[in-house]
Amino acid sequence: MAEQPKPLNIRPRILYQVAKAAWEGKLFEQREEICRLVMQEFQDKATQRQVANQIRIAMGLDPHNDAAVLTEDDELALMGMGSEPVVVANPDACRSCPEGDRACEKACPVAAITRDELGRLRINYEKCIGDGHCVDVCDFGALAHKSQFVPLIEILRQRSHPVYASVAPAFAGQFGPNVTPGKLRSALLKLGFTDMVETALYADLITMKEAFEYDHFVQTETDFMLTSCCCPVWIKLIESRFPELIDHISPSVSPMIASGRVIKALQPEAKVVFIGPCVAKKSEAQLPDLKGAIDFVLTFQELATIFAAADINVEDQPDEENAQASWGGRIYGRTGGVSSAVGSTLKALVPRRAENFKPVKVDGIPDCQKVLDRIKNGQLDANFIEGMACKGGCVGGPGRLIPPEEGTAHVNRYGSVSHAQTPVENPHVYAILARLGHKQLPELTGEGPMSVLLARKLTGNS
Repeated sequence: MAEQPKPLNIRPRILYQVAKAAWEGKLFEQREEICRLVMQEFQDKATQRQVANQIRIAMGLDPHNDAAVLTEDDELALMGMGSEPVVVANPDACRSCPEGDRACEKACPVAAITRDELGRLRINYEKCIGDGHCVDVCDFGALAHKSQFVPLIEILRQRSHPVYASVAPAFAGQFGPNVTPGKLRSALLKLGFTDMVETALYADLITMKEAFEYDHFVQTETDFMLTSCCCPVWIKLIESRFPELIDHISPSVSPMIASGRVIKALQPEAKVVFIGPCVAKKSEAQLPDLKGAIDFVLTFQELATIFAAADINVEDQPDEENAQASWGGRIYGRTGGVSSAVGSTLKALVPRRAENFKPVKVDGIPDCQKVLDRIKNGQLDANFIEGMACKGGCVGGPGRLIPPEEGTAHVNRYGSVSHAQTPVENPHVYAILARLGHKQLPELTGEGPMSVLLARKLTGNS
């Protein structure tokens, strides 16, 4: 029996080398040196083109058919967020992958990964929904998501703009059991961020909007609402495979987009960086109707790499927390969090409607597809449907650092110590509204200014 090839995922090593060179301000002059060092480290196990392409992907660029890292057309592309597609294939890296055991193909729930006539990996982007779990299971680094930290690091080094880190609710516990939110905040300040804000605070705003949207849209026993919160893959799945259900999607933006829009409404020159476990957020931030709210997206894995490159031990930082979000906002990071938060908030805001609130939660793309089929066929007895592409919810995202079960426990624990149960009792919500010119709770449905700030327009059938 032939010996199975050993995994050779050089991506983590390259990410570190690229982040370190970028942090030292030497990336452009050292890019070929990084290629040489990695080639020397892995000797004959990797081709120069494979290594060059992994460096390009780490820099936010598409792979190409050249053994050199950069061409003269690439420098301008490095100065922005990046480009679509986010998940890309580096076929040279999968030449050793066993023929009969393609983990990436098995991990893709929509059969978007195929092979050409020469056996080289291909991604069908018309089918791809961008969840990124194919990257997570590839032991050879043949699939990767483009990073956006090269231009971000340059902005942090230059201190040319106020830069805010909007950190996803799933961050609890990700950077180690002894890393408190206050220590993470201090580490981000040390990197050059102006401040760290909880995306969960903006989830509080969206929770209130979702409660009012439910009150507006669900009027009869046959009405139902598909929540648009959190998961761009859930929305893309509906758009691509169940277009007849689009009109039932709530018009709310995700908490990530809400954080960027609100921060920039208050401070237009600011840059906003979303940090979370989700690869698909990189694509969401570039959607035409959402673009401009978020400047860069990092996964927890990428942030950990930047901390290492900058020689920052997060656990050793001072504990300077700036707690902002309610229990409801903080539990968005796990399956069922959105439903629980909206249900509790509905009781506080529109108690007469809470009695008929029938939520259902579902996670994992196969189960999401099943529940959408049931809705399509009129077989579901629910009126608020929460879908999460990753098992466990956001804590199961491919950019996480700890297992989903541990992430869920940490999110629940962090939620339990919040100063407020729902956004209705959260003074930080009203402080934001006051800074935006609202002395009392504004209209959060329809065409009011606050409603529009927190809304997007999906193209439905009507």
